[in-house]
Amino acid sequence: MASKRNSASGSKDVERLLNSAFETSDMQNICRAVDAAVLQSGGVIEIARAAKIDRVTLYRAFRLERGPTLDNMIKVLRVLGFRLIVELRCELASGHEELPKVGWSAGRKRAAASARRFTAAFKSGKMDELAEVFKQTLREQENVAEFAGKTIRTREALYRVFTQNPMPRFRTLLSFLNALELRFAVRRLPRSEMLAKTLE
Repeated sequence: MASKRNSASGSKDVERLLNSAFETSDMQNICRAVDAAVLQSGGVIEIARAAKIDRVTLYRAFRLERGPTLDNMIKVLRVLGFRLIVELRCELASGHEELPKVGWSAGRKRAAASARRFTAAFKSGKMDELAEVFKQTLREQENVAEFAGKTIRTREALYRVFTQNPMPRFRTLLSFLNALELRFAVRRLPRSEMLAKTLE
């Protein structure tokens, strides 16, 4: 019984650690937090095996400047018991509560709709759905060249992200969301998904 309480408490601590890092939208902070969560949750070998990725890939993914690919970030967080979600920046600052939508600009409402679409795609776990949300959100931008200037990619590179490169770097999507005034956060997987994960 005590171990269940400790793991639940540990899970909450890891969730706070990860969300604090994601609040910064800084790739190095995020990678350090995920790396710390991996070490705290059983070590590189066990997490790599459960995530079905090479141990060296896992070790390097969160310690090198380029950071992980999006799929490796998703796999590692899933093994740790979390799922990526996308929120408006101010939602994170207010403790993940829904903000009143009265007085929101059309751009803010569009950003909130994009956050919901990205979160649904991450929940589905299907990369083709995520690619479609990415492309749809990019098409919604009035001036893609100007939008690209707010990211780490050129306009052309943004168009190629999910069409020619099926697995972009996590930092590309992080930059894309920052330009939309959105950011990543994590949520614990529901108990049913945790059980399914252990049976895989």
